[in-house]
Amino acid sequence: MKERHCALLLLAALFASCGTDSTKSPNAEPPVLSAQLDGRYAQSIRIEEGQFTATGPEQEVVLTFAAQGMVNVKQFELRLAIEPANALAFAGSSFAATAPFLTPPLSIERTEEGQWRTGGASITETKQGDDILGTLTLRTGDSFAAEMQVQVRVTFFSLGPSFSDRDAYTATDLNMGVVINGG
Repeated sequence: MKERHCALLLLAALFASCGTDSTKSPNAEPPVLSAQLDGRYAQSIRIEEGQFTATGPEQEVVLTFAAQGMVNVKQFELRLAIEPANALAFAGSSFAATAPFLTPPLSIERTEEGQWRTGGASITETKQGDDILGTLTLRTGDSFAAEMQVQVRVTFFSLGPSFSDRDAYTATDLNMGVVINGG
């Protein structure tokens, strides 16, 4: 129980400490599923191939995030921009980190800029090599229709051994995401 309490405090500190500005405008180009990283703690990040389609309200669209070439990673953070913003139901969406990472009790939070923020942290071990970071389950909103296209763009990604020692990437660095019903 003490370990769980420490993990929750670590995750709270992780989210409270991240102050990197991610409000830069995303690229006008369509987003791609993967990005090469030029930092110290991973070689690349990708969204696993999947069915990024929905035909109506209250349906799930699943995005699985994976990193390759990780070195000493104990924490990561993702921020997403959704366009149109009301196409997805924030309350019905969730993120589940893959062990050894833990997800905070509220697995997704909304930033002041309207972005969706999530991540994970480990208190017991560092992650090495290639592995899945976690799975984001998005729920379509009440007004969602089959012909809608929704862009889910990664506007910020960071990872590393601690909240004060991480590599950080913006939307411009990544140009990464999916278009739900994008064809």
